[in-house]
Amino acid sequence: MFFAVNSLRHKVILGVAAVFLFMAATIVGSYYFMKSLEEKISYLEEISKVEEAALEIRRFEKNYFLYGDDQSLKTTLYHLGRVQSLFEKNLGKIEELITPQQTKEFRDSLISYKQLLSECSDLSGKSQSMAAPETRLDYETKLRKTGSSIVKIAENLAKRKRQSIRETMSATLKLLLLGLAVAGFGFVAIGSFLLAKVHGSLKLLEKSAENIAKGEFEPIDNLPQEKEIREIFTSFNSMAFRLREREEQLVQSKKLASLGTMLAGVAHEINNPLSNISSSCEILLEELDEADLEFQRSLLRKVLDQVEKARTIVLNLLEFSRSKEFTLENLSLETVLNKTLGLIQGQKPEGVRVVTNVDPKIRIIADRQRIEQAFMNLISNAYQAIQDEGEVRIRAFSSSDGRIRIRIRDTGKGISPDNLPRIFDPFFTTKDVGKGTGLGLFITHDIILRHKGTIRVESTPEKGTVFFISLPAVGS
Repeated sequence: MFFAVNSLRHKVILGVAAVFLFMAATIVGSYYFMKSLEEKISYLEEISKVEEAALEIRRFEKNYFLYGDDQSLKTTLYHLGRVQSLFEKNLGKIEELITPQQTKEFRDSLISYKQLLSECSDLSGKSQSMAAPETRLDYETKLRKTGSSIVKIAENLAKRKRQSIRETMSATLKLLLLGLAVAGFGFVAIGSFLLAKVHGSLKLLEKSAENIAKGEFEPIDNLPQEKEIREIFTSFNSMAFRLREREEQLVQSKKLASLGTMLAGVAHEINNPLSNISSSCEILLEELDEADLEFQRSLLRKVLDQVEKARTIVLNLLEFSRSKEFTLENLSLETVLNKTLGLIQGQKPEGVRVVTNVDPKIRIIADRQRIEQAFMNLISNAYQAIQDEGEVRIRAFSSSDGRIRIRIRDTGKGISPDNLPRIFDPFFTTKDVGKGTGLGLFITHDIILRHKGTIRVESTPEKGTVFFISLPAVGS
């Protein structure tokens, strides 16, 4: 049964098995070469004996002709017999080292050499003189020529055999080095594969865990093929989905739990514009016949202003209490900010200057109405924080981590360190009574989180406040 290739464990097992199989093949091959080397060394001993006997033939042959020693002639015949015996014994292996023509030449040389030695021995036995220069020179020349041929072929045999041994040793060494190289490369490749898969997966899990800690409950996309890592990522994604659901439920529960607190504050907030509406209507009724038209218009404008305040409070309450689906679009961030600034142009004090530095290429995936409301709340707060003259600076850029960074900075009165940790809490406000419900920044915080973003604030009293927003870029 074949291993499943989508399993990390099975891939590692296959890789290790392949390396060990190659190592086993290397060991078997090395063993074969070593056995062959052993046989060749053993055979070289036989060939060396042939070479040694051939050299002895020449040595005693020279002694015979130098000193006329009959014993040297007998010794030469003895060593010649050894050469012939070794030649016949190892004929099959000798034929593997030299050509058939050289083999025939070697045999013929041995026979011819023996015949010449026998003739010399017969002459000596019959007391015939070898002292005659012509006879001596003739036999000496023939024997030296034939003996030289025998020694040459014997030396060639030994040389070929030594060369064969060197080739076998070289092949064995190369095979061992190749085996070590392949084994080393295989283990390095397996280690690199494990490091890339495991370390990369751990880094991805670490990054995703950090995102969850920031409130970004996003699953891991592009699950790997490896079964073990895929199962871990699937479990992590399941956890992220459950955490997101519970976080949304928790937020909604907090909203409902805060309803009682909210009603008291809202009753007070709505009561103010209602009281102003009531007073304006009473004055209008009393002065309806006597007051001029301009005075009546001013009273009606006051009524409309107070109605708009009450409407704004109700809209904020609806936004706070409802959990509506987002309609996501591919939006130009520059266009969204410019439209937001246009919508609240009437709220900008005369002494406040707005500076924007937004890359026109930046695009975000967002709910147009919600993201405009979030920016509107932040910029409106910046306007209100500036007493007389000041500046609101808006900057947006793409960071190297694939996210959009937005900074909204004002030179207003700032926020005290005691109040800074609470500014995103529902119904918390530092504004005077009747000027805020404490829901604006809470709603902004919720909108940014639901866009998979983050928001934080830094502030120094009397020096200003900076809101840092991070949103995912298109395609990230």
